[in-house]
Amino acid sequence: MERESWQDRLGREAYISLFLTGNLFDEQMEQVCRAEGISHAQYTVLWVLCLTDSPGGLPMGALADGLLTRSADTTRLVDRLLAAGHVTRDPSPTDRRVVLVSPTEQGLRLFERLTAAIKALHRSQWGAFTKEELRELTRLLNLARLSGGPDDPPARPGP
Repeated sequence: MERESWQDRLGREAYISLFLTGNLFDEQMEQVCRAEGISHAQYTVLWVLCLTDSPGGLPMGALADGLLTRSADTTRLVDRLLAAGHVTRDPSPTDRRVVLVSPTEQGLRLFERLTAAIKALHRSQWGAFTKEELRELTRLLNLARLSGGPDDPPARPGP
């Protein structure tokens, strides 16, 4: 077996570290959300609805486009939030084919409580970093994400 290159070894180490950290942080977010009776994915729906300036509600398609993950089943998430009284779902007054989703007062209060708890979580997760380190980490993660897949050239030439 040929000797492993530094790119292969460090790339694998970076992937494992990112994967483990992502799983840990994701579980911490789930715990914060579960304490309020919803999932992290449901919080993300509330996040999109509560931070979007869309009087009358947001169409389901636009809501789905605003979610952080593509694997989420937007209709199912909205159904659960609707059943809990956190959102309303109404037909569009201008297009009967469109369904508009809006947060209720209860949903807005839940969003505010969770957002405060999540800000506290993020402060604990990132508290050991300086502002410059967080900016650099974000820059590097963006570079990794934008560099493409195995068929794409790297975002910049290597050493």
